[in-house]
Amino acid sequence: MSAPRIGIMRVVSGLDEPLELAHQQLLTPLLKGAKLATRALPNQPEGIHDARTLALALPKIAELGEKWQAQLDFLLVSCAADPGIKALRQSLKIPVLGAGESCCKIARQYGQVIGVLGIEAQLPEVFNEQLSDCTLIYRQPDGVNCTHDIRTQKGQNAIIEAALACEQAGAKVIALACTGMATTDVASLLAPYTSLPVINPVLAAGELISQHFDL
Repeated sequence: MSAPRIGIMRVVSGLDEPLELAHQQLLTPLLKGAKLATRALPNQPEGIHDARTLALALPKIAELGEKWQAQLDFLLVSCAADPGIKALRQSLKIPVLGAGESCCKIARQYGQVIGVLGIEAQLPEVFNEQLSDCTLIYRQPDGVNCTHDIRTQKGQNAIIEAALACEQAGAKVIALACTGMATTDVASLLAPYTSLPVINPVLAAGELISQHFDL
């Protein structure tokens, strides 16, 4: 069997090359034998963090998916809000996976009380859909309103505080509802402060893709 071709769609534009390829680099050890490629949405410098940026992104997601599918066997939308996933699954002829759905599926393996950290005022809807039978404790770290805030010292301090608040509220696992927290490796950031498992949405997607192709 030829190596599966897996596309990684990034929803933030204007990153330098190491940051744009960060999710591909995370997935490479998990998906040995696959051919990975990354493309980013155009003119989306803030990524997706509210209704306005989501509305701007949706037609770009649909267009990129349509143009790219002939070169792929599988598409990962590397955003934990899973924007445009349902529409892509209806329109494309290849499997499509979202980082948010992936994060949920792995997080539920660790318990029914799940702390979730995100960058929006409200929990991404995919988490409510996928984890409707779980107790969700959602925290948006103070001052962390878009993916760029995650890389600041102030943002990282706020992420630590939010994770500890989830733990104090009874969470048994922390799910990261923003793939920017995968880029910055928030799991490693939190390791000295909590013993709870922290679910990286990009690595969660990699685990599910690996199972799909039996890699």
